[in-house]
Amino acid sequence: FAMRIPLPRAPPGAVAAPGLLANLAAVASRESALGGVLTPSPAMERDRLRGAWSKAASEGGHKMTQPPPPLLHASGAAAPLQPLRFPPDFRVLHVEDDAMLRKTMDLRVFRKMNVPYDVAQDGAEALRLIMQERRPYSLVLMDNQMPNMTGEKATRALRESGFSGVIIGMTGDPTGCPERTDFEASGLNACFDKDRPGVQRVIATLQQHALGA
Repeated sequence: FAMRIPLPRAPPGAVAAPGLLANLAAVASRESALGGVLTPSPAMERDRLRGAWSKAASEGGHKMTQPPPPLLHASGAAAPLQPLRFPPDFRVLHVEDDAMLRKTMDLRVFRKMNVPYDVAQDGAEALRLIMQERRPYSLVLMDNQMPNMTGEKATRALRESGFSGVIIGMTGDPTGCPERTDFEASGLNACFDKDRPGVQRVIATLQQHALGA
């Protein structure tokens, strides 16, 4: 499955300087197709386009007052997975503000692989679970663009507190945009895209932690 990514129009009130739309088209053309295991939601497309718009503006030396509008849904079939056995102390924290994506990962990945996990809806809740409630997590899947506290700020706070577990970023921000660059430098072990290859990399990471792997 592949989805053509249309060039978004500038929102009302935003002023596109000469060359910005060309830069945005170039950024959009480098985006990977969405589909397969992961079904992108409006929030995912919002994050991706916010980053693409920001990157296009920065490449051309321009500034935009607002991000572009979201794209439409894309859909795809989930890949079959097998349940696995994990060590007794292994647990995942999925930090994601998009309820649809949380449900998608629950039904299409975590349940099928028998992964023990908890969820947090933003970076602030993740810090509370890890730093205040002292819940032990071997692996944290961290979104970046979230209300209250971004994944970048949450990751920096966790590393500064001494958290040594694996933190994997999952973001719709395109490679090279300022938001993703800062996120990747915040203390992540890896940063995956919110697309089918990215989810497959998450699955491969989980399989590496399973007993008998």
